[in-house]
Amino acid sequence: MPEPIVVAHRGANIDLPEQSLAAYRRAIDVGADALECDVRLTKDGHLVCHHDRTIDRTSDGTGAISDRTLAELLELDFTGKHARSGDPHRIVPFTTLLELIDDAPRKIRLLVETKHPTRYGSRVEHAVHTALAEHPGIDAVVMSFARAAVTRYRGLDAGVPLVWLFEYPLGAPPIGTDILGPRVDVLRAKPRLIERAHAAGHQVFVWTVNESEQAKAVADMGADAIITDDPEMVLTALGR
Repeated sequence: MPEPIVVAHRGANIDLPEQSLAAYRRAIDVGADALECDVRLTKDGHLVCHHDRTIDRTSDGTGAISDRTLAELLELDFTGKHARSGDPHRIVPFTTLLELIDDAPRKIRLLVETKHPTRYGSRVEHAVHTALAEHPGIDAVVMSFARAAVTRYRGLDAGVPLVWLFEYPLGAPPIGTDILGPRVDVLRAKPRLIERAHAAGHQVFVWTVNESEQAKAVADMGADAIITDDPEMVLTALGR
């Protein structure tokens, strides 16, 4: 059975600010196979790597990403809950992350999650598609919890692998889905989910796996990717 790829969820954010350049660089340094990011559109139409709708939890500012320009966001400190030392951590424009991957010393895969609901609707998927087209050497996968977003992206790109993320399996996968993305807890209730998904022609990317025994169990079940906040721990657990 092939080993699962190890994906750094929001970078190696176990001890660094999530989706910071430092967290992404650490993930590359420790040997992660892929980086994962969430993307949102700013008020002036730039994609940035950020999970929440607002910046309240992650920065020294307040309000919604969509109410701020990129220049305004770049003025803020996104160190978040971590102790402040040295230079502040800035929000990462999606184009900057793409450049980091292009310049990496080895091949790094990219998993991009489009966040919904958002006032910008389908503009998010169109912006991701445009940005990825400018970096054709990057092996990208696009993901979303929003069923419509998965199907919409398939209309933009017939070839990119698409992941439908879910916490609870509700109905058949949306049109265009190649990969199922269950939360790790789902596997406790449905231990044959990966086996059945493979039989139906789907890969399975499991999130968010942050314990070594859990990582081994998920690998033994046949997961195709393990998404984790601590890629170094998962790599060690898998003997890599």
